[in-house]
Amino acid sequence: MIAHAADDDSPSATPFRPTVTSGASISAPGWLELEFGGQRLGGNGFDARNSWPYLLKYSLNDRFALLVGGDSYIETAPTQSAMVSGRGDTTLTLKFKAAGMAEGRSLGLEGTVKFPTARDSLGSGERDYSLKGIYGLDLANGFHLDTNLMATRMGYVGADQSQYQWTWAAAISRQVGEAWTLAGDLSGTSQTGAPSTAQFLAAASYAVTKRLVVDAGFASGLNKDTPQFTVFAGLTVLIGKVN
Repeated sequence: MIAHAADDDSPSATPFRPTVTSGASISAPGWLELEFGGQRLGGNGFDARNSWPYLLKYSLNDRFALLVGGDSYIETAPTQSAMVSGRGDTTLTLKFKAAGMAEGRSLGLEGTVKFPTARDSLGSGERDYSLKGIYGLDLANGFHLDTNLMATRMGYVGADQSQYQWTWAAAISRQVGEAWTLAGDLSGTSQTGAPSTAQFLAAASYAVTKRLVVDAGFASGLNKDTPQFTVFAGLTVLIGKVN
């Protein structure tokens, strides 16, 4: 059962959006939180792709959280074939936030399984396993740095490709006033036998209330093997306490 509390009596939402980089924070223990958005990418020879990602979050306590996410719907428009659409793959993540860290520092881990729930043309059709390390640090003048390093064991790889893919990401953010947060993010992937990717992302989020945060931004590919552009917008909402 989910209990809905008055806004003044509830904790604040804890957005993981809109950067690629994850912070070590987890949402309020015992509360159900939802992230949802839409994005469009393309350019550099990539098919135009629209998707509507979601992430449902529930923290068991102040150190462990369960996350269920994926793309609720995908549309791709290949240049020489008909549009393909449907739901995407589904991920299940156990997130851990370390206790006892020095002030201004944070450490976390995420273990994720990706289940092949998408139709063949929208996903790999195989299960993937990932482990992500997270380190955060408060900087001078109100800035905050988050860094990630993730290893993924791919269920499907092409000929001469390594089964392991590495993903790196780093984001700097700063709260502006009581409601606005600005962020810049660099991220990329590396895999033996496959092209490396890299992109820059800029985004802003606005706390409409304690329990509702909206965001928007864009990303630009930094090489020819990354989509030339991505535009996105979304929200994070603290739904209610689970009794």
